[in-house]
Amino acid sequence: MSIQGISPLSIPTKSLLKKPIGSIPLAIILKLNELLKKSVLSRKFYQEINDKVLSKSSTVDANLYFICYFTLLISAVLNNQYKIKHWLKLQRFNLLNVIKRVLLNYLNIDLSSSTNSPNKFLINLFNAPKPTFDEKEASKPSPIGKHFKAVSSYLSDIRIFNRLTESIKYAPWIIDEFTAMTDPTNITPKSNRIINFLQSINCLVLELLENAGWITDHNWVGTNDNDWWSFETYIWCSRIWGLYLVIEIVELFRRTPISEWSNTNWKIAVFKQVIQVPLVLHWSLREGCLSPFWVGVCGSGASWWGFRDIWSSIDLS
Repeated sequence: MSIQGISPLSIPTKSLLKKPIGSIPLAIILKLNELLKKSVLSRKFYQEINDKVLSKSSTVDANLYFICYFTLLISAVLNNQYKIKHWLKLQRFNLLNVIKRVLLNYLNIDLSSSTNSPNKFLINLFNAPKPTFDEKEASKPSPIGKHFKAVSSYLSDIRIFNRLTESIKYAPWIIDEFTAMTDPTNITPKSNRIINFLQSINCLVLELLENAGWITDHNWVGTNDNDWWSFETYIWCSRIWGLYLVIEIVELFRRTPISEWSNTNWKIAVFKQVIQVPLVLHWSLREGCLSPFWVGVCGSGASWWGFRDIWSSIDLS
């Protein structure tokens, strides 16, 4: 959000804090004051959040969806920062080797030699040894990353708990789609109406399976093996979700004319569905196939647009 073209992120906060108040330009002070009045000091700001973010379970879930996966992504980055730094150093080493070979083979220039390169920085750069990998250092967990992972896990639990009643909300949708499917006067193609009805049933079944998985996981009911039932129901929930996604992607292409495939909103709709496919595959397999990092990337990518749209709708005028 911005006020008169100036984003809060564009204000050099650290440099302002180092300066005495009297040395800060009056224009910046006035803009900061205006920003505060329209946000944290404004009643309308909190009312907008209440009306557009907190009043509906769908918008609450859209926010938790992004925060859940983004905190998991941050956790994965922090826990693997040594591996990430080593990988970047290794890529730099490989790139320098390629440059070195190209210059030597085609121009007969060896930048690692003092006779060709009087610059000590270049000599040291092209003579740098291959980065070594320290297993002990790489295995050290990040204390902050541990907290972010706990936040992500807790938010995931909250999201599933909040969806325990979603099957009730699907009932009107299912009834409407069934009515439309069996209505002989409906001008919508029969194939579209059948698919719409099947998708509504899909959502109901996957929601019931997810509920069963959560309930057995938290021992709300007793079975001969709650852990097994929880694991199996979560896996089959993911597989049905995968079927739902595949149908959605196919229908996005089938029902949209080729001339509209360049539309930004259509591309975003396709992207949001496609990027969830690796997540579905991961949770549909008993051993999984993604690391927490890639789970965080895919989940954040799928949820970012909904999160952005909700917060960009908040009016601070």
